[in-house]
Amino acid sequence: MDKSYIYLIFTAVAGIAFLFLVPKNQYKRCLLYGLVFGGIIDVLTIAAFVPINQIQFMNMGNFSVLGFIPIFVPITWTFDFAIFFYLMPRRKGFLALYVLTFTALSYVIGELMNAYDLFEYTGMPKYVAVLIFLAWYSFSAWFYLRDTQSTSVIQPVVSKPLKNEDDERE
Repeated sequence: MDKSYIYLIFTAVAGIAFLFLVPKNQYKRCLLYGLVFGGIIDVLTIAAFVPINQIQFMNMGNFSVLGFIPIFVPITWTFDFAIFFYLMPRRKGFLALYVLTFTALSYVIGELMNAYDLFEYTGMPKYVAVLIFLAWYSFSAWFYLRDTQSTSVIQPVVSKPLKNEDDERE
């Protein structure tokens, strides 16, 4: 089997997990935050680290943008962060453990991708990736909790009601 399809499999697993874990009425809110903090930040990270040879994606096949961004990886990160935001505990005592758990999970998935020759840390020690994941999840959790409890930056877009199918029929 062509290894490039493993990216698609990772994305499908994350998407199915999203569908099972997040209720339908929370899709819009979670996916918007997931897109901003997962997909977009991942693309910026790839754009920053690939040209300076710190990370490398391999075996992308036809699933690449500009030859170095695997198309399914930002989508997978979007689902990952959507799940992260939906399941996030409100109590501060559990939040640190929660962020550490997602940091470890992301690192393990990165190592799994490395084992399949899809991804490699080429110019940095592996522990730096753990620190990057920790900073990424910590900042995202801090911003999300701040944004949902105070004057919101992203929330006004999320708070708009979705059209019901009944409204469209009338």
